[in-house]
Amino acid sequence: MDDVTTVTVDSYSTLVDVDSGAAVLADRVDGLDEREATAVSGTWRTQYLVYSMLVNDIDAYRPFRELIDHGLAYALAAHGHDVDGATRDAISTAVYEDRLAVFDDVRPGIERLVDAGYPVYVLSNGSPDMLAHLVEAAGVGDLLAGVISADEVETYKPKAELYRHAAARTGTPVDRVVHVSGGSMRDVWGAKHAGMRTAWLARPEKRLPRESLGPAPDAVVERLGGVADRLS
Repeated sequence: MDDVTTVTVDSYSTLVDVDSGAAVLADRVDGLDEREATAVSGTWRTQYLVYSMLVNDIDAYRPFRELIDHGLAYALAAHGHDVDGATRDAISTAVYEDRLAVFDDVRPGIERLVDAGYPVYVLSNGSPDMLAHLVEAAGVGDLLAGVISADEVETYKPKAELYRHAAARTGTPVDRVVHVSGGSMRDVWGAKHAGMRTAWLARPEKRLPRESLGPAPDAVVERLGGVADRLS
């Protein structure tokens, strides 16, 4: 990837661990044990990502936090738990604002990229207020060249429009941007389809399967700092 000049990184599941939501659910929902809390947390994330793709398809954009809240209501109901709106809001706020679980390789990894001369931007479905909390929690505001939200174009990943908007915002030809994403490979495929180079952050402790429905990433790394190795 010698021709790459700019790096974009995903947010949730890449910079922060969304699986931390299980502990918050277990704390806040009566009768929810650790095992079921993990299941509810998984359904929650799956559902709000489904909603994000649905609103793309029907041109009915809603702010990302709203989709997260609807996803939580669905997940709790699907697992048989009747939880009031105030409690659900407190859970969402804890997971996505107050108790963000930042991966320990985030700041060192971004520092390596910046030291190597690459401007680094966060590219996220998250709304600007959510991303402000994330950047503060991660302690990387002094390192980032910018933060790019789907709210700017009212279109969510994996639509090509968002990735191409990000390239334009950074002033970089789309094929000279590498997008780094953890979690499932949906984001990798979206970025690749839009013309970006891609790096899949496959942290060993997450034990995620290698998916093959879409195109392979240009690089697979186990820590965020590994991207700098692949670009050097």
